[in-house]
Amino acid sequence: MRNLFADILILLFAEYSGVTLAVLADLATGLRKSRREGRCLTSRGLRRTVRKLVSYFLALFSLTVVDGMVMVALVIYGTAGGGSPVPVFPFLTSMGAVSLALIELKSVCENSPHRDALRQAAGIFMKLRKRVGL
Repeated sequence: MRNLFADILILLFAEYSGVTLAVLADLATGLRKSRREGRCLTSRGLRRTVRKLVSYFLALFSLTVVDGMVMVALVIYGTAGGGSPVPVFPFLTSMGAVSLALIELKSVCENSPHRDALRQAAGIFMKLRKRVGL
């Protein structure tokens, strides 16, 4: 049980850290784009990033609470002899973290000076994916 708890904490730390790094990458590319276009950097834009990070963490924390309730129920059910067929894993938090990181990736691509090449590469990838049948 203790090992499972430590593993879940490490996974949650990685997920929260990944979202934080994605937001910081978006901030960095946004700052570069502003400098490239000659716009002034304001505290309003930086406050928006902080607000975004706070709202992302609130959403992730809410998902983590729900995951925690489900995982406790699964552990209790499993120790009562039921043998839970569902693994004890924070599914909602993981899906939320991946979704938020993908949103930030899209934003990073939008801020990139190479966004046309990225769009073309994404189109080629989608065509290959359809051809393979994924």
